[in-house]
Amino acid sequence: MNYLGLFVGGIVLFTAQIFIWSKFYNCHINYKSVWLYLSILCLTLLSIFNHMYVNAFVKMFSIMILMSICNWLIFRKKLNEVIVSTIYGQFLATIADMTFALILISGFGKNLLLIKNDIFDTLIGNVVVALLYVGISCIPFVKRIYLKLVEFTNKFKFKNIVLWSLLVIISINFLVAIIYYDMNSIYVIIINMLMIFIYSFIVYKSMNQKNINMIVEAENKSLMESLHQYEDMVDRQRVDNHENKNQLLIIKNMIKKNDKDVIKYIDTVVKDEKEDDEALYTKVKSIPSGGLQGIIYQKMLSMKDNRILFSLDVSRDVRKIDLEKMNIEDNYKLCKIVGVLLDNAIEESLKIDDRRIMISLYVDDDMLVIDISNRFDGKIDLDKIDEEGYTTKGDGHGYGLSLVKKLVNESDSFVNERKVNKDIFKQVIKLKVK
Repeated sequence: MNYLGLFVGGIVLFTAQIFIWSKFYNCHINYKSVWLYLSILCLTLLSIFNHMYVNAFVKMFSIMILMSICNWLIFRKKLNEVIVSTIYGQFLATIADMTFALILISGFGKNLLLIKNDIFDTLIGNVVVALLYVGISCIPFVKRIYLKLVEFTNKFKFKNIVLWSLLVIISINFLVAIIYYDMNSIYVIIINMLMIFIYSFIVYKSMNQKNINMIVEAENKSLMESLHQYEDMVDRQRVDNHENKNQLLIIKNMIKKNDKDVIKYIDTVVKDEKEDDEALYTKVKSIPSGGLQGIIYQKMLSMKDNRILFSLDVSRDVRKIDLEKMNIEDNYKLCKIVGVLLDNAIEESLKIDDRRIMISLYVDDDMLVIDISNRFDGKIDLDKIDEEGYTTKGDGHGYGLSLVKKLVNESDSFVNERKVNKDIFKQVIKLKVK
C-alpha cells in the first residue's frame, strides 16, 4: 500500500508540475508525446527510490536535475527558461507543502498522529499538495514573478545561470534536509559554516565586480567627456571658419570699393579674442606630440570655457622628449591618467569662487613629471583617497582616482604622488622616459 500510494501520488504531483510548466510557458501540452509519459514515469520512480533509500542531501538535487531534463524534453524551451521554471516551480511546491502542513497542524494539533498512515502520507498528502500547488501557480502575480525572473536571466551567460542555479538547489537541499530530518548537531554546524563561507565569497565577488564596473564606468565617463570636448572644439572651429569666410568676403568688397578703412578692419579682426586660442595653442605646442599635447590642450580649452584661471609651465628639457617613440601602451595610459586628473581638477574648481589650476611639466631623474595643482574646498583624506568609492562629491563618484591607481599599478613606468597644502591639492604623475 505504501509503494502504491507513493506511485499514484507521484504521478499526480508530477502531472501537476508539468501542467504548471505549460502555464508558465503559455503553451499546450502535447499529450501524444512519448517524452511526456516517460518523464512522469521516470520522475515518479526516482521519487520512490529517493523516499525509500537515498540520503537526505541527495534527494532534492537528483530530482531537480531530472526535472530540468524532463522539462526541456517535453517543451523544448530555452535553457534559462527551463532552469527558472524548474527551480521556481519547486519553490512554489515547497510553499504548497508548508501550507498543507500548517493546515494539518492547525486542524488536528496533538491528534495529528491519529490520521498518520501510509496512504495519507503518500497518496492523500501528495494529491492535496498538488491541488494547492496548482492553485498557487494560477495566481496572476505568481506568473508575473516568473516572467520577471526569465527577463532577468536573459542578461546573463548560460554558465553563470547554471552556476547560480546549482548553488540555489544545493542550498535549498541542505536547508530542507536540516528541517525535515533529525541530524547530529555537529553536521548542522558544519553545513551552516559551509553555507556562510559560500555566501560570504559570493558577496565579496559581487562587491568586487561592482567596483570593477564602477571603475570601467569612470573610464568611459572620462572618455565621453573628452569626446564631448573634442566635439566642442570641432564646433568652435566650424564657427571660426564660417566667420573667417564672412570676414574675407567683407575685406574683398572693401578692397573693390577702395575703402580706406580696410586696414583698420583687418587690425580689428586680428585683435579679435580668438587670438587667445592661438596663444594658448602656441603655449601647448611646447609639449611633445604623441597624445599628451592634445589632451592638455583640450582640457585647457574646457578650463577657459568654464572661466577657470590656469597656467602652463613647460621646461625646456620636456621639449626634447619624443613621446611618439615611447611604448604605445604607456603613452595611452599617460593620456588617460592626465585626462582623469585634469577632469578632477576642473570639477573641483567649479565648486569654488577662486578657480585656479596650475600645470607644470619638467624632467627629474630621467622621469617626465606632470604636476597638476588646484584649489579645493573641504577636506581630503590622503589615506583613503585611493580606496574604490571614496569621494567628496556624493554617490556615483570616487572611482576616477581608483582608475588612476589601477593604471599606475599595471606598469612599472609610472609613479603617482599627491599632497595637500592648505587649500591646494597637488597631483603628480611621473613617467620613466629613459
